[in-house]
Amino acid sequence: MWPWGHLAVGYLCYVALLEVRDAGKQTLLTLFAVGFGSQFPDLIDKPLAWSMAVLPSGRSFAHSLITATLIIGIAYQIGRRLRREEAAIAFGVGYLSHSLVDLGPTVVFGLLKGDVSQMEWTTYLLWPLLPSPPYPNDSSFYEHFVELTLDPYMVAQFVLLGVAIAVWIATGMPGVTEVRQGVRNRLKQVV
Repeated sequence: MWPWGHLAVGYLCYVALLEVRDAGKQTLLTLFAVGFGSQFPDLIDKPLAWSMAVLPSGRSFAHSLITATLIIGIAYQIGRRLRREEAAIAFGVGYLSHSLVDLGPTVVFGLLKGDVSQMEWTTYLLWPLLPSPPYPNDSSFYEHFVELTLDPYMVAQFVLLGVAIAVWIATGMPGVTEVRQGVRNRLKQVV
């Protein structure tokens, strides 16, 4: 999935969690946290695998649920100490949604239909206990951009982004008021 797809899914999952929990709210900080969390696994794994050859795959260390559990636990403890637990929760939602959504529709629907051969593409979730899947184009940023096409999966990601933007607008464009107030305060200090 591309960054905008991960961002949309992470945000929509966080908003759904807010509704289910009936606690917490969208703020500039939580929006930043869910956005950062939704990109975090790729920010770690892709450069370390593709540019530095430290990791075996662009979906390994940070995409693993083992690593995610540790990092989200640390983020939550930091959030508690700073009294920013909701931001830590938002980061965790973005992070977990990224790793799970990277399974992709072919794998998910295949598994739901009983196609156990699709299990081979799930192993990154338990890396390093299991090896990373044998992705055919898992070696460079250039390869990924060259293969970028407007196929149905790509269109679905743009649709999800549109839905996420519509939800953000429908919920009052959280974060905008905070930015405006910050700009006003800065301008008052200058004048």
